[in-house]
Amino acid sequence: MKFSMCTAVYGMHDLHDTINRAAIHGFDAVEITAAKHLGVESSQQYRREVKSWIRDAGLECSGLHYIFDGSVKLATADRELNAKCADYLRKVIDVAADMDAKTVIIGSGGTTRSFDPGADRAEATRCMAEVIHKVGEYASGKDVHLAVEAINRYETNFLNTMREATEFVKLVDHPHVRTMADTYHINIEESNPVEAVRTYGYALQNLHLADSNRHAPGTGHIDFKAIADALLETGFDKYCSFEVFGLYPWKLWFDTVEEADRQMKIGIATARAAFGM
Repeated sequence: MKFSMCTAVYGMHDLHDTINRAAIHGFDAVEITAAKHLGVESSQQYRREVKSWIRDAGLECSGLHYIFDGSVKLATADRELNAKCADYLRKVIDVAADMDAKTVIIGSGGTTRSFDPGADRAEATRCMAEVIHKVGEYASGKDVHLAVEAINRYETNFLNTMREATEFVKLVDHPHVRTMADTYHINIEESNPVEAVRTYGYALQNLHLADSNRHAPGTGHIDFKAIADALLETGFDKYCSFEVFGLYPWKLWFDTVEEADRQMKIGIATARAAFGM
């Protein structure tokens, strides 16, 4: 199994140092928090610089997450907004391609991926599927996969379970569009998290590892050994990445670099043990 660390773990700490810390803690790659660390407005020069930091650390860039910056709306039937979102996603894919990243995670709670009150959900779903299919075609030419994430009901009102995400991806119907799950969200939404991974894991492009408290694996009550066994049964051979947060009301990341380091040490040890490494 390959493990990646989301750069959001260290918040807005110096990105170069964050990448080096991922290597020190034994990760194989970093997953860039795009809207915070490598947005669509970033220059080619800066992208080359970040790529060199990752290469020099002996890592890969496994993908991009936290891709939306609040400027677009995905869950809507408004054709003008659909076109604007598709254009934005193509720019995100360009960033991924520049970083040799194979995955762009379509996550995001809040208004970006949630239906507005009174919206025609069926029509908005169809339009969203059309947008992602078109963008998936663009991604295929860049050797990038889109990963549509199942996110818990407290963060979005659309695609909360692995089944819902898998059915939506079937509606999109493009080989470069797959699903994405997160053990933190699974713990909230699935009545049987292990069985959900066993049943729908075949469609996964990526899996985020976070415990029940959204801290690192090993700090909450999720049975990662059972999750790992179920995942391996599906033949999953891509990245498991660590998206863990401090969960404070005023920010998402941890108070100190030292606390983030402690979390990563616990998490990587727990994950390796769960996968028998």
